[in-house]
This record gives sequence, structure tokens and C-alpha cells, in this order.
Amino acid sequence: MKKIISGVLGAVMLTSVLCACNDGGNQSNSSQSGDNANSSQQTVTTEVATTQPATEPNYKDTNYVAPIPPKNQTYKFEEISLDEAATSSGYSMSDSAFRINDADMYGEYLVVQVFYSNINSTDFCAYNVIFDLDGNMVANISNISIEEGYGKSGQIQGIYGDYTVLRLPIHGEDKYALYNLKTKELKYIDSEYGSPKMDNGVIVFGKEEETGYKYGALDLDLNEIVPAEYDELSLASPTLFRAKKDEKYGLIDFNNKVVVDFNYKDIVKFNGVEDDSFSAFVDFDKNINKYTLALDENDKIVLIDRQGKISDSNFEILEHNLGVGRVVSQYDNKTYIKNNKIVTDIDGNSITDNVFKGNLNCGFVNGYCVTEDDDGVYNLVDINGGTIYTKSSDEYEIEHFSSVDQNGLFEVVYSLGNSVKTEILDLSGNTVYSIQEKGFYPIGNGLFEKYENKQYRVYRVIAEWGEIYGKNKKKSCIKSDRCYFDCGRSDNIYCVSRSALWCAVHKNPLRRGVYAGLSGKNKCDKLDTVLHIYGSCGCNGYSRYSYGVHKAQK
Repeated sequence: MKKIISGVLGAVMLTSVLCACNDGGNQSNSSQSGDNANSSQQTVTTEVATTQPATEPNYKDTNYVAPIPPKNQTYKFEEISLDEAATSSGYSMSDSAFRINDADMYGEYLVVQVFYSNINSTDFCAYNVIFDLDGNMVANISNISIEEGYGKSGQIQGIYGDYTVLRLPIHGEDKYALYNLKTKELKYIDSEYGSPKMDNGVIVFGKEEETGYKYGALDLDLNEIVPAEYDELSLASPTLFRAKKDEKYGLIDFNNKVVVDFNYKDIVKFNGVEDDSFSAFVDFDKNINKYTLALDENDKIVLIDRQGKISDSNFEILEHNLGVGRVVSQYDNKTYIKNNKIVTDIDGNSITDNVFKGNLNCGFVNGYCVTEDDDGVYNLVDINGGTIYTKSSDEYEIEHFSSVDQNGLFEVVYSLGNSVKTEILDLSGNTVYSIQEKGFYPIGNGLFEKYENKQYRVYRVIAEWGEIYGKNKKKSCIKSDRCYFDCGRSDNIYCVSRSALWCAVHKNPLRRGVYAGLSGKNKCDKLDTVLHIYGSCGCNGYSRYSYGVHKAQK
């Protein structure tokens, strides 16, 4: 299984050579910047705003569920141009020495990993370039590294919101800094905090102690909130850390206070993910369960809520049966626990058997679970146990059946002899894209990567809603249409059929008489600019229906 989070963080552990590319040409600047970077938490620009999970968000007891589109929904499947990953560094995509080595999703950002030349070459460098989901370049880390006087290599170490931790190489060493992708503000992290990486709003670091290598955490002001005294450390909820000490797991808060004693063989994070391999599909902030589970010394399950209260359950799970994937999920106050190839309730009663153990397919992800029976029939099951989609292997052998991503898309790969077929589908069974080959790989949020011509390419799925109407376009929709508002793009209004009125970003169905925000990213309830939908179509700040025209309320 591809490790989505570790794909960028771990693919390039090349400390000794990362500074090779263009480092020699920046000797004087490197020396000067290197001296500056050694100062503790030096602010290069004026200030860094801080956003950190200081209080418990008002999460509902339900997790995110991907939307079901109309039966006749159509799509575009198009490549995202990654040319700027090359041109912004002075290279060309056609240069045989240039290659995109990988692509991964981090929240609302697409991160590509670039290699130039051979690792043993003097001009070798490796760096990350960050794009938004529309393919616009947000940051080239190599350029930041050069601006700071370092080599042409540079990588990120995780993203949270608009914050990322940068790894900047200089003379065989690494400097780390906190960087704001929107404001371009940068703040160096003191060298005593080794290998820091962003973890959902905190920065986890390592430090060599007398008792061995230990982990602690900083907040986004670079204050040490957890000392380096744990064998493992990661954010389990917006207010709690999952920590390991003396071979046992417990939970601590942001003040390093023990909330759950170190008595357990394992504790699952509150997003239900046992490891980081699902992080691109299971958005942390949209999937915080009311409680999670822990495994005691006798393999008995206990439940732990977000305040640290412990309650017993009625069944056991062997440690190795937790496996990879979404172990715990909660929808409509129902709890689903993955026990190897079976999903149960909190009492151990079977919900669904034969959970498919393929790539990215364990447990309920974005509201759906893939199962496979002994006859080779695959079912996509919703949270009520209903079958949304089914496919048998009568004609083709099914090689791969992916989990449902945030946009309600999944992939099925078939083969029969030398014949191969890949289909990308939505939850209504509409074919998004079909091709007689394989190699496409879902990476979340409607994006797919494919390795071809010795490098990765990235493709996106776009729902076709008819003409796009922005505030600078004067056309109107036809009266028989409704209007669809893309909440992530304030300029765009889409005209769709009467049955297809829904929000593409937040995925909450919209009905007559509701207000739809046009500017709130991921939230359709923001009323910065709103349009009252009365019936047919409203474009360019107007709502049209049979009795007149109504100005958008602001």
C-alpha cells in the first residue's frame, strides 16, 4: 500500500546530497544566511500569525459522508499542468534530467516531488512544489531555499491549513522553518528540535536524550508544549496527543498532562485511522469521532471519549487485526469498528462481512465500505448497510477497487488476459472516465496520478454543470435550470438541471429557499455573498423565477 503521508516526507532522505544543486554558486549567501538561521526562532519577516487547535471544535457525532450526484451527471477528466514545477526552477518538462517523482494530497494542496539529474551528479537536487487543487502554483520550495541562501533542494514536512514546515539544506546539514503559504512569512525553528514535521496543527520534533531518541511537540508559535520524553508522539484529536512510553500507549493534553494512563498496547486516533496511510482520504478535521478505542494487555477493547473517560466494551480484537485503514467511524450516532475483515458495532455484532483488504479499502471511508464475497462480487456498502454499487468478476478479474474519496469517486481496475480496463465512477454509477489500461491511482479530492514517460502526471475530475457564470460574465441561465454555487470559488456560478442542485465542495444538498454562500471555502453556510434561490435560475447576483427578479442579498 502506498503511504500517502510518507510519500513526500520519506521518499527523499538524501541529506548528504540535497545541497548539491546550485549550492556552490551561493557560497557567500549561504554562509551569511546560515549564520542567521542558527539564531533561535529568528523571524525573517515581521511576524507569523498562529493558528492552532487550542480548544475542542464543535464537532457533530457524525463523520463526513461523500455526496451522491444525479443519475445523469457528466464529467470532464483533464490533466493538471505541472509545468511550473519545472519552469519556476529554470528547467523544462522536456529536459530528460527533470522528472516528477511523486504527487500527494495535503488537505487543500497538491504537493509534487521533483528530482533533477542523477543522485550522484553535482547538479542533482530534489524539491517540492505546492499547487492548489486547480493547478495553480502556490510555492516552489527550492526557490525559497535559494532566497534564504541555501541550496536548490527543499522539501516540506507536512501541511496544516496554510502552514507547512520546510526542510532547507545547507552544506550537508538541514535547517527547518515554519512557513505560511498565504502570507509567505517564515520563521526558523531552533536547531535543538530535530527533524520537525507538521502534524495537524502541532509540530512534532525529535531529540537525542540520555534515555534514547525521544519526541516532543511545538505549537505554531514555536513554543515547546510537550517535552521530548516519548518514544512516539502524534496528534490524536484537536486537543490530545497519542503518546508511547515504556512500550505502552496513553493520551496527554497540550500541557503534557496525562489524560489516559499508559496502560495500552495500542490507541487508535480519534479520526479512526490506525496509521497515516489514509490521511489523504480521511480529512482529520471532518472525521473526529466522539470516542476511539484502545487495546489493553488482554486484547480487550475499551472505549475512550475526547475527555479521556474510559468505558468497557463487549468484545476483543487481536492487535494484528486492527491492521491498516479506518478502524473506527461514527455516522448518525452509530459506531463501526473494523475487526480484520469484519465491521462490527460496539457490542461486537457483525455489520458487514468480507471487508475488502485491497489498497485504501478497510472500513468505512467517507461513509462507504468496500466488501468482497467468496464469489468475487464486490459491493460498495453505505452506512445503513445498503448496496450503492455492485460489480462481479464474471467478465473481468477485478484487480483493484478503491475506497470512495471526498468527492464520492472511486476506481475499479479489471483484467482478462492481456486486456486491462480502468473505470472511475461516482456513487450513482455514472462513468467518470474509462480507459483500456491501468496505472491511474486515486490520491483524494477527485485527483488521480499516473506514472508515464518516467514521471508522474496528475488528473482531476470536474463535474460538468453547463456554462460557468461569474461576476464578470453577463449571460443568464435558462429558466428551466437551477443555479449551483461552487463555494470554493467566489466568482463562479454554475447552471444545472433541476435535479442537480448541490454544493460541490461541502456536498450538502441545497433546496429551495436556502441561502448559498459564494465565498466560504469548504463551507456553504457563509453569507459573505449570498443568493436566495426561489425556483429556476439565478446568475450574476440575481435570482430568477416566474414572478420576477430578486437582487442577491449581501
